[in-house]
Amino acid sequence: MAKYTSKHDTFIRAIMANQQIALDYFRICLPENVISRLDFSTFRQLPDTYISKDLQKSMSDILYECRMADREEPVKISLLLEHKSYIDKNVPIQIGSYIFSGMLKQIGNGEKPSLIIPILLYHGKNLWEYNTLSDLFENIGPELLGFLPEYHYIFHNLGQIPDQQIQALHNKFLAASLLALKYSALKDRLGKLIPTILSLAGEMDQNLQSNLIVYTFVSSDLTVQQILDLITSLPTQTKETVMNTLDFFVEKGRNEGKKEGHLEKTEKAVRNLIKQSLLTDDQISSALEVTEDYVADIRKQLGQAG
Repeated sequence: MAKYTSKHDTFIRAIMANQQIALDYFRICLPENVISRLDFSTFRQLPDTYISKDLQKSMSDILYECRMADREEPVKISLLLEHKSYIDKNVPIQIGSYIFSGMLKQIGNGEKPSLIIPILLYHGKNLWEYNTLSDLFENIGPELLGFLPEYHYIFHNLGQIPDQQIQALHNKFLAASLLALKYSALKDRLGKLIPTILSLAGEMDQNLQSNLIVYTFVSSDLTVQQILDLITSLPTQTKETVMNTLDFFVEKGRNEGKKEGHLEKTEKAVRNLIKQSLLTDDQISSALEVTEDYVADIRKQLGQAG
């Protein structure tokens, strides 16, 4: 069965594919002593050939590289898209597999192994502290710890960053995106923050704005009526952007499903909206006026077909 791509994966992939957003993100999550060693004027996206097929199932296919400031050796920086919205104590094993598999891939490409700096983005609601591989092994003694590989990763915990600090970021679209991620699991608070998030997003590429708008509304779990009420209160320009986006993801599907009134058209519309990966079963059922069970059954069929 194909791995289901979550709305978080889809959203993060979309925004991190933009090089300027990715650059600004790395600049805020990397520590100063690391930033000072990197020459960001050489920052560039790498092709997905730098990730093994096994890792593509769980890692980002978006990699960036820049050189060290005082030498010619490249530093490959990667964002772990197996980001976490929940606590996973075994994440050091996952990160270790990413580091070593990545270096093996470099060798396979005929390169010398170069440094990989993994970043774990956590946006869950529960408290989670940074942990290493050795933390998973209790009471084995220092004489055996030497058999465990030692490595570090950047633990970027959005829950520990004040909203004011996020909103003060120079890249306002990045700020809006991080707020949406931070409160994706706190749906009551996210709903109240939607006007702020949309205001911060400002003038940005239409596709990126669309991804942010849909991700935010879907994560909020607002009802269709609540979404309509909220849209009414937005400034005219923002309102138009939101409506155009929702028209694309919802109204287009509704028209496809009802144009001729046939069951086949409705099923096709449901399938298309499911494949977008950003709408919940409840929202699809409301938009196309079918039951949630009907949507869930088609989603199951798509998974089995994969």
